[in-house]
Amino acid sequence: MNKAITLGHLALLAAACAFSPEGVAAPCGGTNINNTLTFTPTEIVKGVQVSIYRFTSVILSEDPSASFHLASGECVGSLLTGLDGKQISLSGSCARKDKDGDVIYEEWVGTAPGKGTAKVIGGTGKFANASWSYNWQRTPLHGPTAAVRWSGDCR
Repeated sequence: MNKAITLGHLALLAAACAFSPEGVAAPCGGTNINNTLTFTPTEIVKGVQVSIYRFTSVILSEDPSASFHLASGECVGSLLTGLDGKQISLSGSCARKDKDGDVIYEEWVGTAPGKGTAKVIGGTGKFANASWSYNWQRTPLHGPTAAVRWSGDCR
């Protein structure tokens, strides 16, 4: 019986050692501060336009010890609007660098005006295996600046 218990404890210990806490999703959230640099609309069919825009972005995590807190960089996106001026599609990508020089990559889509989902898809250094998703909501501020509130599961 003691051998069975000991073997069971060893199996649990081995499993615990093999388990990586980075693989566990943990709730996280924050606010990105974005500043639009360019916004270029082009009519592609009478009344339908695609706009390409570029903005700077800084991540402010609710957890100041998070590795991506204060990472900053640029994002590029496209917005397709229909004859009625309403959003048909919205998507883009970001690359932000942290204080150590490591870069985190992100892709995002708009699911409704001012709202959407995003995925972190890796990066360099400590972010090489980063993979998590979250929801976001944009709030316009003064001029070309916006606050983008986000929450999801980080690894």
